[in-house]
Amino acid sequence: MFRKIQIKLSLICCLATALIVLVIILCCLNVSEKNMYGQEKTLFFLKANAISSDLHVLESIRIDWYMKNFTPPDNILYIEINGSPSTLSSLILSGEDLALIRKTKEHIKKNHLTPNTRGGSSAAEQHFEYLISSRKYLVMNGMFYKNKQELSYIYLYSLERFFHNVKMQRILFFSIWLFSIFILYVFSHIFTSRALKPVIQNEEKQKNFIAVASHELRSPLAVFKTGLSVLKNKPDAEKTTRIFSLLEHEMSRMERLVGDLLYLSKVENAGLKFHFEHVSLADLLTSIYEQYAEIAQKKRLTFSITIAAPGDYSCFCDRQRIEQAIIILLENALSYTPSGQSVTLNLYRSHKKYYIQVIDTGTGIPDSEKEKIFDRFYQVNTSHNQKEHFGLGLSIAKEICHVHGGNIFVDDTKGGGSAFTLKLPLKQ
Repeated sequence: MFRKIQIKLSLICCLATALIVLVIILCCLNVSEKNMYGQEKTLFFLKANAISSDLHVLESIRIDWYMKNFTPPDNILYIEINGSPSTLSSLILSGEDLALIRKTKEHIKKNHLTPNTRGGSSAAEQHFEYLISSRKYLVMNGMFYKNKQELSYIYLYSLERFFHNVKMQRILFFSIWLFSIFILYVFSHIFTSRALKPVIQNEEKQKNFIAVASHELRSPLAVFKTGLSVLKNKPDAEKTTRIFSLLEHEMSRMERLVGDLLYLSKVENAGLKFHFEHVSLADLLTSIYEQYAEIAQKKRLTFSITIAAPGDYSCFCDRQRIEQAIIILLENALSYTPSGQSVTLNLYRSHKKYYIQVIDTGTGIPDSEKEKIFDRFYQVNTSHNQKEHFGLGLSIAKEICHVHGGNIFVDDTKGGGSAFTLKLPLKQ
């Protein structure tokens, strides 16, 4: 399912970005082509003005000058004196060139483009763009009087090179765009893969969560079913008492499991209310120590508390929730630490943070498991898989820390064992 979604998202992202890139390329092409055309017109005017200026100044038109300005089919110069072709124009221009000039003159006459000098000594020029025989030209049509003679000229400047450059530029830009589509698809595929990764992981966690929760709930239900079946057969009083005791125990387990699940759900959905107040962490830790000292003694564990140099350990937090998180860590340590070992509560302050530690000298936690132990229902190994623990405690402690803007992590202790550290921000 996610594979198909990834492909669809990659295509959508790629196409949307490709369209944006195409619009940008078209805008760039439009600006570039306008600049290129402007440069061609500037070059055309420079050459046409140079021809006009030379014709005004030169006493006679020499063949070397004429050939310099006549490079067919890009540049064609036609000169008339008193309405008749000049000698050089008649000799140098080919039949094809003269045909182009004839068509140009017909276009000028048809569209009344002939310059009007409005006087015997003035000069006039007219320029326009004209398509002749599938070739586009810029045309300059000029006329003036010199030595009591009417001198007119037609200068054709081919735009063939301009259109060739435009075509090559369009091919280049289009090739770049096609190549960019491939790059964009690869990028989109990687981007959507990373974007969907948390969703896929969450889906996997949800599946595992449902599977494990179903298993944990199925166990007490099986006990209920078996116990009720035995009760139907009217067992003796002693057996009935044991069955009721077992059912009550399993009911408590189920109630605790459902309560933990509801708690996690409320924390994640911000449905659980926290009551923040200034709490002395030193007093809180001492109170917890006193509650569990007897339990540790019964389990033959060395239980101690260490509070760093006296100071202000006032923390703005929810006393009940922080106490719950510490008790979760402490009960785990007391449950998993073998007899004869030690458990220590530790409190200190550093770098504007409060650190509460629960340190044991038990079997420890492998490095590969340290990140996973905060997942729901996760238990390190079969030796830790006790019926009284569902693997939800550390998840709850982690959520409580996050709500308080803190964090929780685990490290190894010297000689084996684990040190769980609850880090809280120092807020006055």
